[in-house]
Amino acid sequence: MTPNTTNKSKTSDIALYGLFIALIYVATRFINIPGPTPGGLFHLGNVMAFTIAIVFGKRAGAISAAFGMALFDITSSFLPWAPFTFIIRFAMGYTIGYLSDKGTNGKASKSLFFNLLGIALATIIMIGGYYIAEVILYGNLYAPIQSIWGNFMQCVVGTVLGLPLATAVKSAFIKRNLLTRA
Repeated sequence: MTPNTTNKSKTSDIALYGLFIALIYVATRFINIPGPTPGGLFHLGNVMAFTIAIVFGKRAGAISAAFGMALFDITSSFLPWAPFTFIIRFAMGYTIGYLSDKGTNGKASKSLFFNLLGIALATIIMIGGYYIAEVILYGNLYAPIQSIWGNFMQCVVGTVLGLPLATAVKSAFIKRNLLTRA
């Protein structure tokens, strides 16, 4: 591989990550409903984050979810949440992408199993991570309990909409012989 090829690869990765970050930001920022709990928010950013992690892998999933959703926090009234969101979403995207990679060399059922396992673990990361973040931000062990159901439902919707979308996108890329992983 020549140095020029490596630079092209890095440049295209940066461009793709920028696109993915923008997709997640837009899905979080503009396709949302304020939640029933104070300060809560229901959005479709997880759909994009799950799809990107499944189709493009752990690096793309981690980077785009972390930056996309933290950028939303920074540009909205959720600024104190940004560092927590960055860490939680990075871990979620990495987990889903990592396990999705494990299921790519096999039957569709194996792939589905690993995708669902990744999403299940990411759901635990999200619920636990935001619970800890709320304890730190609010100084109360009990108040964050009210957010668990909303965080869980965020992941359910992300799964129900994101898995079919990821399957369709992945299938289209395979049919066109396009690379989805670096």
